[in-house]
Amino acid sequence: MNFSLAKKGYDKFQVQEYIKDMVDKYEKTILGLRDRLEGLKRENGELTSQVNSLKKEQDNINLALTQAIDKAKNIEYSSKVKFALEGERLKIFSSKWQTYCKAHCNVVDKSQKDNVIEKLKEFEGELVELMNKELNIGDYVNEADQDYFSENKRLSRD
Repeated sequence: MNFSLAKKGYDKFQVQEYIKDMVDKYEKTILGLRDRLEGLKRENGELTSQVNSLKKEQDNINLALTQAIDKAKNIEYSSKVKFALEGERLKIFSSKWQTYCKAHCNVVDKSQKDNVIEKLKEFEGELVELMNKELNIGDYVNEADQDYFSENKRLSRD
């Protein structure tokens, strides 16, 4: 800005007006920046609150997943045990049935008796094979433990 010349320098009134205008602009800028800073602080507080809320949700989800894995592991293990017990019950039933058949075999002709005994042995063999194939509890427990620990480790990293 150019000031008019007056006695002993520049016009004091013009200089004071200029300084006043600069102070007003500065104060408006400062107020605007303060308002913006307060708005950013409020927004930061809201976002921090949302992050904390989401972290709590994530922790709850991780806990639910871990509990679901534990429950699934228990359900699968108990079903394997029930399957094994049922297999044993069927073996006992088969043994009793064979004993009954042998006790009454003199009433039945020899070819029928041999056919029945052969079928019973065949069924027993199929049952043993099925149980060995379907019921491998040792492998199941190791696999389930590995799944559980790897999932637990993955969730704890997040």
